[in-house]
Amino acid sequence: MDRRRWLKNSVLLAALPLWIIARKVQAATWFASAFEAKQTAQVLAALKATAVPVASDLSIDAPQKAENGAVVQIELSSTQAAGKLRSLRLLADANPTPLIASFELGKQVLPRLVTRVKLAQSGEVIALAEQGNGQFTQHRRQVIVLEDGCASSEREEPFASSMKMRARMLESSPLGNHVTELKIIIVHPMRTGRSKNEDGQLMPAHFMQLMQVVMNGQVIVDAQTGTAISRNPYFTFYIQDAQVGDVITVNWQDNRGLEGHGQVTVAV
Repeated sequence: MDRRRWLKNSVLLAALPLWIIARKVQAATWFASAFEAKQTAQVLAALKATAVPVASDLSIDAPQKAENGAVVQIELSSTQAAGKLRSLRLLADANPTPLIASFELGKQVLPRLVTRVKLAQSGEVIALAEQGNGQFTQHRRQVIVLEDGCASSEREEPFASSMKMRARMLESSPLGNHVTELKIIIVHPMRTGRSKNEDGQLMPAHFMQLMQVVMNGQVIVDAQTGTAISRNPYFTFYIQDAQVGDVITVNWQDNRGLEGHGQVTVAV
C-alpha cells in the first residue's frame, strides 16, 4: 500500500473512536534510501537537495556541549510563516546514518519543533528546510559530544508502549496569537541495532519510523523518523488557529509493524 493511501486512511480514521483506529492503521513507505545512507552527501542526493545555500531565517537551538549523546534536545525553527515551508529535516553529520527525522508540516503548523536525539560523536547538526517550490536551504551548528549516544549498552525488556499528549492554547506567546502547543511523548525503546545487551550481544534495531498528527480530520504533521531519535520519542509542535475542544490524534508505526495511537483535546 502506498503512502498516499495511508495518508487518506489516517485522515478518515481520525474521526473514529480510538478503539476502532487502533485496529485499522495501514502501512506506508519509509524513505529507506535517505535514512539508511551513511554520509550526509548521500542523504542530500536521495532527497535531491544539491548546492544547498545557508539560510538566515533557519536556526538550531542545541547545547554547545552534550554530556550524554543519548539524549540531546534540539529545536529547529524558521522565521517564515506557517505554510511557507513544505518540510523540516534534521541531520547529524557524524552519526552512522545522518538523517534523524523528516517533518512535513501542514499549513496550520509553524515551522518550529522540538525533539530529542542521539548523537554518536562531535560534529555538525544540520537543519534542512524545503521551500514550497521544492528548493532547499540549510543551517548548521557544531555540537561537542562527550559520550556516544548511538551504541551504548541496554537492558532487554518486554516491549510495551504508551503515549502521553498535551495540547495547550498559549494565552500569550512570542509566536503570535491563537497558537497551540502540542507535546507528545511515546514510550518506545528506539534501538539503533548498534547497542549491546548486558551479555555484550548486539540487540536488533527496533525504532519508530512513521508518525502522523491529525487534527479535525486533517493531517497536519507527517513525520518519518530514524534510529537516532532518543528513547521514548519526544516532540513539540506549534499549531495556529486551533480552537479549544479541537481533537488531535497521533498515530505511529515502527520497523516491526507495531502501532500506537493517542488522542487529546485542545484545552486552555
